[in-house]
Amino acid sequence: MRTLPALAGFLSIMLPVMAFAGNPSMRAASESEIRNHLPGSTELKEGKNGYEYREGNKNGYKIDNGQVCVLFPDKSTDCVSVKTDGKNFQMIDKKGGRTKF
Repeated sequence: MRTLPALAGFLSIMLPVMAFAGNPSMRAASESEIRNHLPGSTELKEGKNGYEYREGNKNGYKIDNGQVCVLFPDKSTDCVSVKTDGKNFQMIDKKGGRTKF
């Protein structure tokens, strides 16, 4: 699974610790909440394809309301959902696995 290593490189604060699932106050994080929570997101520059790139990194990132997607050099993509209660953040993969974000 290439998503977690790619996101871990980009999201230096991501921890491999399982977060508490089932918190009813969790909702989709807004784009601004995700960007404010992620160090280095201001260093991304938008490419012609709509993805943002960090200098020297061939993976593209798209940060949207409730979602972060990675575009790999082979043109494949993978996305994770981002949930928050306004204080805590969770990343949820397509299999439903949750980690602190």
